[in-house]
Amino acid sequence: MPQTVWLSHRRVLRLTAATVALSTAALFGPLTDSGRAGGHIDAPSSVLDSPADLTDVFAFTSPDNPDTVTLIANVRPFQLPGNPANALADYPFATGARYEIHTDADGDGAPDTSYRWTFHDEDRRPFGMGPKVGPGQVTSLDSTSLGVRQRYTLERVRQDKAVKLVDGIAAPTHVGRALMPNYSALRNQAVRKLPSGGQTLATQAADAFKADTQVFGLYTVGTAGPVPKWGPDANPLSALNVNSLILQVPKKDIALKGDPQRNPVVGVWATVSRPGADLSRSLEHQEPVFRQISRHGMPHVAFAIYGSTIGLQQPGGPEDRFQARVPKDDALDPPFLTAVRDPAPPHRIETAQGIKAPATPRTDIETLFLKGIGKSNGAAFGFDLNAHTMNADADPQHMVLGEELRLNLTTPLTVKPNPNGVLEGDLQGFPNGRRPNDTIDGPLLRMLEGEPAGPSAARLLPKPVIALQPADAQNTFPYLNLPHAL
Repeated sequence: MPQTVWLSHRRVLRLTAATVALSTAALFGPLTDSGRAGGHIDAPSSVLDSPADLTDVFAFTSPDNPDTVTLIANVRPFQLPGNPANALADYPFATGARYEIHTDADGDGAPDTSYRWTFHDEDRRPFGMGPKVGPGQVTSLDSTSLGVRQRYTLERVRQDKAVKLVDGIAAPTHVGRALMPNYSALRNQAVRKLPSGGQTLATQAADAFKADTQVFGLYTVGTAGPVPKWGPDANPLSALNVNSLILQVPKKDIALKGDPQRNPVVGVWATVSRPGADLSRSLEHQEPVFRQISRHGMPHVAFAIYGSTIGLQQPGGPEDRFQARVPKDDALDPPFLTAVRDPAPPHRIETAQGIKAPATPRTDIETLFLKGIGKSNGAAFGFDLNAHTMNADADPQHMVLGEELRLNLTTPLTVKPNPNGVLEGDLQGFPNGRRPNDTIDGPLLRMLEGEPAGPSAARLLPKPVIALQPADAQNTFPYLNLPHAL
């Protein structure tokens, strides 16, 4: 068993540079000159717009309030921890953009209920001049030393009608303990209760993604590495931060007809859209047109389907096309469906290691990404878990093949969660939704290799002598750990 090391704040700065150096080659891959952790940048267009870069989406029954579901969207990856050397580094949410978490209750690939955050800056500095933070300590969100605050409006959207739920203030970028001695208090102040029950928080957080850097090469070239299996599995995300939108709502608010027992399955994904103009018509009196530029539901779509990452992708290619469309249109892209039914990584592993790829078409992978796990719909698991066909009031004639993170709202809470999720018998874990402590790289690769119907592919996964990983998330709202800072 490899030893896993959870990082304390005291060790963060010292380990950041070493961890990044050890992992850069593994994350980028031997064929790239630049790249990112899988699931953190899935398309070339995302590289140029960090505030809109969706990294992870989580959806799970709230362990501290089982009548609610928690939805999390992380954006803007690779944020350095706050410290005296970069005390004024700032990683705000994009102003004017729409950050949205969507839920699909009937399986038609279109949102039934969406939650939309829009941000704007409140500049409280005299004449708008001077540092955003300081010179005194920030002890509350109302401190005069917090010269610029980000305010947001959270709306619920149904049938294109938006209803405001709450106005809030985002927890600021943690600029270090010298100026923010009690960031936990600031984050607690930023939590807003919702009128129909539940709560929300917009904040910076420690990146929770437990990246297995030695598995990335299996997706892209068919071999583990380039970090040797006797070396450390050094995850650079363990010392870095992201921005997080955390939402906890009653299950009835997103279940079909408000009945999670009768209609337990929802699909979840997040998008970021920026305002622009429709150049096909006159600009006079034109309202802003919001263009979707980022999308994320199931993790590792680019890795698992195309075996690609930055440096292996072409701008405007299939990864960018995926980012710009909604799930209901996935089936209108025949090359995408072909790739799902015949994913690239198993063929690369066969070429590199002689391990025969499972026979195609891969109805199991189509089920995993586009249908949800059902006993009779091509899934290799052999039981009903999170297919929309389980919803009694959903019309199967209107269901489409669409990539979504699907969650069964009625799966009982797991007493002892297994990070490998469903593949290891923990039916509440990935790919039945996704919890912050679920691992993705290994289980997904094993499913690409044919598990659970075929023999175990666990032998392909290197076992490092030591793993530098993010600390486990908490079991109470807001779950994600405080951002790294010194």
